Amino acid sequence: MLYITYNSINISVGVRKKIKAQCRAFQKVFGHAYYTLYCGQMLYLLQEEQIIDKEFANTKKMCNEILLQWTEKYNISKIYIRYIVSDIWFVEFLEELKNRNIKCVLEFPSYPYDGEGWRKKAIEDNYYREQMHQFVDQCTTYSNLKTVLGIPCITLVNGVDMREQPEKKIRKKDGSIVLLAVASMAQWHGYERIIKGMHNYYSNNGKKNIVFHMVGKGVELQYYNQLVDTYQLYEHVFFHGQLEGEKLDVIYNNSDIAIGSLGFYKSGYYSGAPIKLREYCARGIPFVYGYEDISFQEKDYFACKVSNDSVPIDINTMIEFYESVYNRDFVKDMRQYTLSYLTWDRILQPVIDYLR
Repeated sequence: MLYITYNSINISVGVRKKIKAQCRAFQKVFGHAYYTLYCGQMLYLLQEEQIIDKEFANTKKMCNEILLQWTEKYNISKIYIRYIVSDIWFVEFLEELKNRNIKCVLEFPSYPYDGEGWRKKAIEDNYYREQMHQFVDQCTTYSNLKTVLGIPCITLVNGVDMREQPEKKIRKKDGSIVLLAVASMAQWHGYERIIKGMHNYYSNNGKKNIVFHMVGKGVELQYYNQLVDTYQLYEHVFFHGQLEGEKLDVIYNNSDIAIGSLGFYKSGYYSGAPIKLREYCARGIPFVYGYEDISFQEKDYFACKVSNDSVPIDINTMIEFYESVYNRDFVKDMRQYTLSYLTWDRILQPVIDYLR
């Protein structure tokens, strides 16, 4: 089994964790599961973090030629591809896979993607992507679609690997409520709604100590810092930068409620399945989110859904949510929910069935 990604070896921590977790799910069924990364004109073949093979490749065409060589060298009969963009070399590669009777599934990490950053300039993609359906019989995406570009589609949600998500410890009650956001601090996270909500709460003589920890780095950090400065919330909002491992575990254990994406409306989206909510659920920390999520419903007592707009979050709602959750055995319930519905083993089962 080969998982092909044309991403750089310097991709975000979250994306790389996702790729490795998906590979582990495939490996349980198919034996060896390799994945590829690209860096410094070198194409790498990896298993977990171990480099199995590497070859010089300074063009997309050379990458695909090497991939075909590896399918022979490592006896690959099944391939899963994390799609980026189409060109003549990619379409010819897909055609050759079909000629060799190698079963292939194409994952669209996002679709439609025409408005996303550099892909706006990928003119040739508009032409060549229309040819892919001739050579690929199955794709996956995280939108509720039956076909993508004429290719039959399996709808996925983001999953988790429980080995990477230790169980949260309950923080000793001290009268405070500690909020936590772990993210890349992009526009669609909308965390200004929390900061503005805290400002409104204290402007109206709010008495409870609300603390907001923000973990991660990204383009919106400067904006969030400016808001904290404007509202003089230095004693309530703290920026930690990017954290991993034990440092991240500590801040999870010292928080009460996690904050998911609150700014989907900025991108014109009303539904989604971000991986962060699944990680929150796996650890056992109740969470707040502001969009339609296929994996969570309003009946799930450990999840609090708010509006998908720019309205500041009502901190009194956060307080009520905290009080309703923290008299129940929510950690156990959330981790069991994750095992039942949100692991990559379960989510990728339709893909595994197809590849079989």
